Amino acid sequence: MKRTVLTFDGIARGLAEYGDPHGRPVVLHHGLLGDAGLPAVWDTLARGAGVRLIAVDRPGYGFSDPVPMAAVGDWTARLLPVLEACGVGGFDVLGISAGAPYAYALAAGLPERVRRVWVLSGLPYVPDAAVRGRYPEEAEPVWTFYREAPEAEVVARFAGAAERMAEVFAASPSTLAALPRLAAHGWRGPAREVRLQTRPWGFVPGEVAQPVRLWHAPADQEVPFPAAEATAALFPAARLTGQSAPDHIPSEATVGELFAELRAASR
Repeated sequence: MKRTVLTFDGIARGLAEYGDPHGRPVVLHHGLLGDAGLPAVWDTLARGAGVRLIAVDRPGYGFSDPVPMAAVGDWTARLLPVLEACGVGGFDVLGISAGAPYAYALAAGLPERVRRVWVLSGLPYVPDAAVRGRYPEEAEPVWTFYREAPEAEVVARFAGAAERMAEVFAASPSTLAALPRLAAHGWRGPAREVRLQTRPWGFVPGEVAQPVRLWHAPADQEVPFPAAEATAALFPAARLTGQSAPDHIPSEATVGELFAELRAASR
């Protein structure tokens, strides 16, 4: 792994690179409680697939300073200086869980540069009430809180759940490593993201014309499979596969399938 911190207009942006430094560029978007730090297997698989995997800390994550965003679609303009600094022209995008909307944003905003979209356990298009309705009924008050509560209250909820999150993700070293950095930023990264998830994203899935490849566990307890299916149906060119492992966190087998398809797509 190669960790880098870039500064633009006095704002730090953190990233980490994995795999083949001369390979096919793929920009990775981490989940809600993560950052650019990935398990070692990602580096091994990316290298074997001939992929230059560039994982970027979104604002308030890892080594990236917190900054306000009005919509998910704002991500494109914020990432452009990083892409230029890395010498990236055409590239693929990859989104994990809550990182999926940001991968879609790049595809919609940079249609001439983004080739393909890859998604693991992706957050559905929850601004759409019909998609959100595929969640259990008790989830709606949570979405309403995230959408309407003042940011300070959302931050306080994350801070109050810190100890519990450490217990829940005890088996995920990369997530555990990310939690102290989220706390150091005052939990402003995930608080901003959940507030933006249920608001208009600044684009709609129909604007993503590139091929979209999704994996999702039918038994996922965090993101219902029917919501993933409803989201996939909104893209002009999407293919969804039910991953065999039941967890929301992508299994090593699924990650292996992802890189096998990335290798095949680059030929």
